[in-house]
Amino acid sequence: MRTIARVDIFPVRIPVTRTFTFASGTAGAAGEAAPFVFVKLTDNEGEVGWGAVRPMPSWSYETLPSLVTTIRDFFAPMLVGMPITDVHGLQQRLHRVIGRGPSTGQPNAKAAVDMAVYDLASRAAGMTLRSFLGGSDARNTIPLSYTLTAHNAESVRDDIAEGKQSGFVHFNFKAAVKPQTDIAVARVVRELVDGFVWADANQGFSLHDARRVAAAFDEIGVDLLEQPLPADKLHLMRTLRRQVSIPLAVDESSVSAADFFQYAAEGLVDYLVIKLPRSAGIYTTLQQIAVAQSAGLDLIVSGLTGTFITKLAACQVALAYDCKRPAGLNGSQFLDESALYPTLRQIEYDGTIHLNNEPGVGAQPDEAALRDALIRDLPMS
Repeated sequence: MRTIARVDIFPVRIPVTRTFTFASGTAGAAGEAAPFVFVKLTDNEGEVGWGAVRPMPSWSYETLPSLVTTIRDFFAPMLVGMPITDVHGLQQRLHRVIGRGPSTGQPNAKAAVDMAVYDLASRAAGMTLRSFLGGSDARNTIPLSYTLTAHNAESVRDDIAEGKQSGFVHFNFKAAVKPQTDIAVARVVRELVDGFVWADANQGFSLHDARRVAAAFDEIGVDLLEQPLPADKLHLMRTLRRQVSIPLAVDESSVSAADFFQYAAEGLVDYLVIKLPRSAGIYTTLQQIAVAQSAGLDLIVSGLTGTFITKLAACQVALAYDCKRPAGLNGSQFLDESALYPTLRQIEYDGTIHLNNEPGVGAQPDEAALRDALIRDLPMS
């Protein structure tokens, strides 16, 4: 029986190439370096699997040191000796050592481990992750959505031109700046973009502004408004849903299948936002997908400006479940990952992910480059 024999943790910083700000925080400024934690699992026959997440305290309570100590001190001891295909047992163990409480309990740390287990298990089986999940290898591409960072109508034109030059057809923009600004930006985006247009408010609206902007977005032809209101204000979403007709989605509000079930059952949303780090990994995301499919809702993929293997894992999941919408996975727009992934541009180009038939998620980081980027002032033993 193949079991996990070793757990390695790599806290690193990856250069940020472009400033990215939104209503609830920032994903970094140009010239800075963003923290990431990579997890490498090795089984007793020498096969490896990788997972990685980005701690963003402005989004959740997890930090770089807390991710490292959670994985090292709580998760690693219970992983060693575990059968590599026992993904259900993995979830039981993860939640046994760090309970759910009012949230999923250290979702990024759990997601990193969960993704590494799925990568390892599918690689050991000689299958792509999408086929390991029951999908088909026949469909191997998924379009990406270009994230617009400008917050005024004139500058967003330059952003769109840049995205189109790189081959992008679909675009998303951050809302909840000011109502008049949001509406002006939406008009420009819809005027210049024929593809899927997606606005994300990151919890930034008051109910009054959400009503005003959502109605304008709907008239303009914006295809989706994501997380317009604070995550813990379900009653406000009920009110907004009754008063607007634009398709809605929630992100920060839906960290588990039970959370999403409530929104789906009440008819408050039109999409499930697939976001692996928020949902504590692939296993729990599949539970959310089952709820969405049962409710007849569409899927759309998002991320936390994450690293390339996290992007590939999300795309593998999306393709396994026949997601037709573009994926809002924008790490390559804002991060320089060239040293970590020498084959990145062979897989991501022309605004599209072109998955290969390599077992697992489809790529692995260069371990030597990870060691070069290692943050050495964190306690690692």
